[in-house]
Amino acid sequence: MRAPVSVVTIVKNRTEKLCNFINQLEACCPTPDELIIVWMTPPSDLSLITSDRFNIEHKFVNQDELPIAKARNKGLFDAKSDILAYISVDTIFSPTVLKEAVSTLVPSSIMRASVHPIPITSHNQSYCELSHANNETSNHGPISVTRKSDNLYGNFQQSGCLARNAQKKAGLPKSKGLINKQDHNYGKFSHDSIASAMFFIHKADFEKTGGFDETFDGYGLNDEDFFSQCRNIGLSLAGPPSIVFSPTRDLKRCPVNHLLDFAHNAQLFREKWGFYPRKDILYAYADKGLINKDFEHNKIRVIRLPSEDELTESQKALEPIDNQKKWESQAKKPLNKVLVEPKSTFAFTADSHESKPSALSFLQSKERTSA
Repeated sequence: MRAPVSVVTIVKNRTEKLCNFINQLEACCPTPDELIIVWMTPPSDLSLITSDRFNIEHKFVNQDELPIAKARNKGLFDAKSDILAYISVDTIFSPTVLKEAVSTLVPSSIMRASVHPIPITSHNQSYCELSHANNETSNHGPISVTRKSDNLYGNFQQSGCLARNAQKKAGLPKSKGLINKQDHNYGKFSHDSIASAMFFIHKADFEKTGGFDETFDGYGLNDEDFFSQCRNIGLSLAGPPSIVFSPTRDLKRCPVNHLLDFAHNAQLFREKWGFYPRKDILYAYADKGLINKDFEHNKIRVIRLPSEDELTESQKALEPIDNQKKWESQAKKPLNKVLVEPKSTFAFTADSHESKPSALSFLQSKERTSA
């Protein structure tokens, strides 16, 4: 049985995770009507992969690389079903998630998943194992989430118990009408930074939003802008009963390797919505002397470019958490007793006539987000 849902994902380098992603969708009950895979880079060996459970449409670029916003729009606007599901390719989700979406999503709303971070060392765990570990963590009971799975996405006959075990309300904010520009949650730590790991929306409502704003280039604030637009046109925001899991980067750290992208996107955001998002990151930039300290009263100006040491430190901080000791020290508990709550994303824009063009080109080309 198929659900009237078009699932959209974008892929750059994560081809191994794409295979796991398709396996998860094939294990869903019901399965989606179609899967649209947007390739952000030229075709690879997996660019013609098919499934006997649902139709797979591949979308290719006609340029060297497709930016994230354009890639998402290409898939979502081309989808055929009434309900659209955007799911990040490395997300681990319940086999009942499509059934939940079809039964609970109403017009003029968007349903966003509650994302729980996991170490990248656990990315091959099944939803059953991660969900059970999360519930044991909530009950202060020890359970390993690093155990190898005999059958990665098998044994979904237990999916009914899985869904019941994962019935933790997402607790995402609901909002109608114009966004409240005084709501400091949207300027600091909001769910918008990670909510696009999975969201469901009626196609007619997505078309009303105009899609992801393609003027936001590079790393940061695409999601904050999109969900601000959803609030602005009056869509209510809610979460499904099931949680999802995703390998997580240390998003509370200052991403200096994406300084110019953040500067540009944060200034665009302020001009569009009237306030700066993720001011915690902007203040961190200012404290490091990278941007002007009076950015709240003036436009953001790049004072200097980050040093090589700062770039190296920032890149390491934004790598998916892959070190068990690092994870344990952050959580301050053993890994088998903890799945920590997620944090958020960032912001910023450039006015840096003081920077050398060659240095700017180098920084702008530094490690953009892969999909």
